[in-house]
Amino acid sequence: MVCVCASLGLAQDPATPTPDTAPGAASASADPQVASPANPSGVENAITEDHRMFKVLPNYKTVNDPSQPVTPIGTKQKFALVLHYFDPFTYGFTGVQAGIQQWSGAQKGYGQGVEGYYKRYGADFTDAFTNELFTVGVFPTLLHEDPRYFRKGSGGGLHRTLYAISRVFVARTDAGHERYNFSELLGNVASGSISELYYPAGDRRGADIFTRTGFQMGYDAMFNVLKEFYPDLKRKFHHDK
Repeated sequence: MVCVCASLGLAQDPATPTPDTAPGAASASADPQVASPANPSGVENAITEDHRMFKVLPNYKTVNDPSQPVTPIGTKQKFALVLHYFDPFTYGFTGVQAGIQQWSGAQKGYGQGVEGYYKRYGADFTDAFTNELFTVGVFPTLLHEDPRYFRKGSGGGLHRTLYAISRVFVARTDAGHERYNFSELLGNVASGSISELYYPAGDRRGADIFTRTGFQMGYDAMFNVLKEFYPDLKRKFHHDK
C-alpha cells in the first residue's frame, strides 16, 4: 500500500482540499448540523461528498479536511451513520462472503444447500450490523467519541499510511481531543460476543471473540488507508484521463 501510494505521487495533497458533505447535501448550510431536505440526518457537511469510493464502496464516515473547524455530531447523527449499513453493497458483499464460506466449509454446523447458505448469510449480515451498531452508534454515544475517520490529507505516503492505521487505536472525542479508541475495541468485542448466540455450537469458542476482534480491527485499519488515499487516487485518475 505504501509503495503504491508513493509511486502514484501521493506524498502531498493539493493546497486546496475538497470539502466533504453529507449524503445528498448539495446546498451549503451555515450550521452543518441543522437538518434540511438536502441533509435530513443533520450529519455535518464535512463528511465526504464522494460517498461511494470507485462508485461502489460506501464511504459516509470520512471527514476530508479536519484542519477546518469540525462540529461534533450527536447521538442522532451517529445512529444515522449506522443506518448507512443498509446499502445495496452490503447485501451483495454479504452474499459473496456467505458463498465463499459455504464453498470452503466454514461453520460446518450450518450445513450445506440452500438452508446452509441462508444461515451463513444471516450470520454474516448480523455480524457486520452489530459491529456497525456498537462501534459507530452505541459506544461512541456513551463514551463521547467521534466514529468518523479524519483524513490527514498531507505529508509523505508512509506517514499518512501509519496515521490511517493508527486510527483504530486513537479516537477523536466529541470535544476534539485524542485518546484511546475504546469504541473500536469494545464495539468489536460486544459484536463478537453476540455472535455466540447464533453461531453453530462447534464455533462457539470464547477465544474466537478476540480473534474476530483482531481481524475486524485489521480490516478497519486497511479501510482507513483506502479512505486516506482515495481522494488522491481519484484526482490522479481524472488528471490522467
